[in-house]
Amino acid sequence: MMLRSVVIACLCVAAVAHINDAQQSRGRCWSSGNGKPAQFWDEGSRVDRGKFWYECKRGSLEPRGCFSETNERLFLHQTYVTNGYEVECALDNRNSLIFKFVGCSPDGIRKFKVGETWEDDRKMYWFECRADGPYLRIEVGGCLTHDKTRHIKLGERYDFGDYTYECMKKYNGSIQMCSVGCIHNNEHFAVGQQWPDGDFLYYCKLNGGRCQKVCIGCQFRQKRLYNGDRYEKDSTVYQCEVRPDKYGHKPVGCVVRDDKGQTVERVVGCRWYQTTPNSKVEQTCELVDEKTVIKTLGCVFVNKGFDTLFLYPGTYTIWTQQMNKKSLGVACIAGDSPRLETFEVSEIGAKTAGLKYDQPRG
Repeated sequence: MMLRSVVIACLCVAAVAHINDAQQSRGRCWSSGNGKPAQFWDEGSRVDRGKFWYECKRGSLEPRGCFSETNERLFLHQTYVTNGYEVECALDNRNSLIFKFVGCSPDGIRKFKVGETWEDDRKMYWFECRADGPYLRIEVGGCLTHDKTRHIKLGERYDFGDYTYECMKKYNGSIQMCSVGCIHNNEHFAVGQQWPDGDFLYYCKLNGGRCQKVCIGCQFRQKRLYNGDRYEKDSTVYQCEVRPDKYGHKPVGCVVRDDKGQTVERVVGCRWYQTTPNSKVEQTCELVDEKTVIKTLGCVFVNKGFDTLFLYPGTYTIWTQQMNKKSLGVACIAGDSPRLETFEVSEIGAKTAGLKYDQPRG
């Protein structure tokens, strides 16, 4: 009887030990981790697997956190910055550990959420943190206006001063605010367009990548004139002059009627004669106060086809050489119709009023 009792007691102890072992196994976790092959992990053990780590809880590995790229241990919902982005240790909808991109950090200090914008240090461009599937992307949004108060999107235009600007992406990928048109009296002109304003003609020119308003000609009575073109106004010949540093309507000549009544253009400084059978009136074209005037230089008395004597305008003389056996009065009359007159000596009082006597010059 005693032996039987001992055997029964031993069987009871073994059964209890087996039950305890089974219960303990159910409370432990079976998994590889911490650089070891699969094994049982006790309740509360921390198990590192790759870029994530877990805790053994009631026989299951529960997700607790991640490892950063520098192997820093992170808890759930902690974040770190890498390669310009803020990354969160998170759970997906299946309760699995993942790395979730939650913001942009261009300098590793400032952090921006999706849709937020910021500017570069020189305030030339602005950037936006944008979603790109499960990732994020830092993208140039556009340019800043010249006064640094507004954001302009890529391809958008705005007016500043006398020019229209567009925020453009160049062929090499750079972003630049480029002038693409001219503004004159609140009217917009594209590169290559011309327009008149008052006495001049302007052109919207692209010069070294920048728009420029330049004068390319003149305007006279609805007619467009370019450098070197001429026109007549108030007996003055004007020439349209366009130079890199100046432009204008330049007086260059006089409008003169010749002996036949035809109009002739005489350039400034030119000398010519108005002739009759018995006289020549020498004239020149001079520039006075941005206009040209015809000035009489003198009169030449012609006798038998020869230039006999010369008189200045407003003077007279007595020609004592025989002409039909008599002395002869000769006067050079100035004014709107300059001319040489001859008269009898007996008429000298009436013919020389306002004139000055002068010695005759051969």
